[in-house]
Amino acid sequence: MNREGAETYLRLLAEASMREALAYAPDSPQTWGPGGSRGRISVVGQVLVMVGALDTEAFEDIVTDFDFALNVRIRREPAAKRTFIAGSAPPGKATFQAVAAARWAAQSPTVRSGPRRKAGRLGSTAGSAERADPEPPGPGNGDARAGRFVPVGLTVPFHHAGIGGELHLMSYAHTGSGARFVVAWGMRTPPLQRMMGMQRLDLIPFEQFTVTDDRGTRYQLDCLHAGDPEWTGELSLRPAPPQDVRWLDVTAPPSFAVRVDLRPAGPACDEPQVTDVGHSPGERLLIVLAERLLTTTPEWQQRRPPAERMRRMPYPTATNLGDIVAALEAADVLSPLSPVPARLAALCAWLDFDGHGLAVPASPELPEHWLSLLAHYQRRKPDPPPVHESYAGLAADLPELDGIRLALLGLHHTGEGSSLDVLARGLIPESRPGPLGIDRGFPLSIWLLDSGGRWHATRPADRRWTDGECMARLQLVPPLTRPTDWVEVLASGQSAEVRTRLPLRWGFR
Repeated sequence: MNREGAETYLRLLAEASMREALAYAPDSPQTWGPGGSRGRISVVGQVLVMVGALDTEAFEDIVTDFDFALNVRIRREPAAKRTFIAGSAPPGKATFQAVAAARWAAQSPTVRSGPRRKAGRLGSTAGSAERADPEPPGPGNGDARAGRFVPVGLTVPFHHAGIGGELHLMSYAHTGSGARFVVAWGMRTPPLQRMMGMQRLDLIPFEQFTVTDDRGTRYQLDCLHAGDPEWTGELSLRPAPPQDVRWLDVTAPPSFAVRVDLRPAGPACDEPQVTDVGHSPGERLLIVLAERLLTTTPEWQQRRPPAERMRRMPYPTATNLGDIVAALEAADVLSPLSPVPARLAALCAWLDFDGHGLAVPASPELPEHWLSLLAHYQRRKPDPPPVHESYAGLAADLPELDGIRLALLGLHHTGEGSSLDVLARGLIPESRPGPLGIDRGFPLSIWLLDSGGRWHATRPADRRWTDGECMARLQLVPPLTRPTDWVEVLASGQSAEVRTRLPLRWGFR
């Protein structure tokens, strides 16, 4: 990794952006807009920080220098609508004084007595001490021990005090943080009670539920997390049952008992196939950006009237792809011979976007799962009738990828779409949001191939932490249109990818 080359490139880009900005009017969007001169510096700098080629303090210094120098040259008096990295005051005399004071303080030996903090690269745990999440994932524990994961796929009906419905048990998981059921909710309430707010999940009588194992030991159910009635949640068992428990009887009012057999009835999935990919940090980041474009841009374009559609992306990332690739090559985290930029150029051509700035010719070949999703967008046919609200019991513990171990624990479909529940353990990165629309707390890619031959991408929709473990809900793009007999899962990181096929146990609400 060439950190000196990365900083030099960003400073040269700032000089070129300065000359470009001075050619426009002071308030021009070409200067201060999302894709303007300052936006180029911000986007490229954040990319270099993400891959670990540039530390945060050096990035902030370069942006502050750019802001200060540009304001001196254009002598802007009115307040401008922009944000400083080092402060939030509008430019003007007060701003110049604040920036000068900040630069003087930054050069003071009493302030800068320690080493610069290194920013964590994509997929790493560096910089986790700066985490601002109120419930951090417990970095450094490295607890990726193999747990017990069992697909369930059973429904427990309940009715108590006018509240009725079903509790759909998708899977059972027992890890270092305890034992839990991953569940989906189904509430049946009359329209009047629904209007009165009696469909709230806190009205479910969990205290009336009982769980008994094969040895007669009883357990209590605690609601770790409950979404709305159309979502999923977790129910923990207190205390945790032994690891070798054979079955559990779940009884709900009025005394309906459902037996959950935890003994293996055969292989729950095919043996996972691990393939080394050996991507560089720059290649991995470009792949994540490509998947971001695949899962967001077509939806954004479809929501706009045809007459108002523009050949631009709804965020500035895609307008700076050429600068991003050049910066990654300058930092020696992306080889000039890498095929990923050419695939990214081909993706932009498929999406009818020509403002990316990539100089490489478009690749004639794209990954199979990318082509499947693009073909779905290109059909331009009315969406088929959605699948009935349903859930599928599944459980699979995947091999470790980049220090993270994934367990797939359920597939759920509602009128809002399809989602996959995933448990992540091990070296989980910081959970603070990253730039460019990238979720830095979930650096792995997960794709699903259904039995009809259609690929589905995933994007994080929700995430929650429990004792160093991350339970994530991943939204499927596009959603399922029919129940599938099995899914093939493709999980990939920077070093390797894992494939496995899972049978599904569908239940309907």
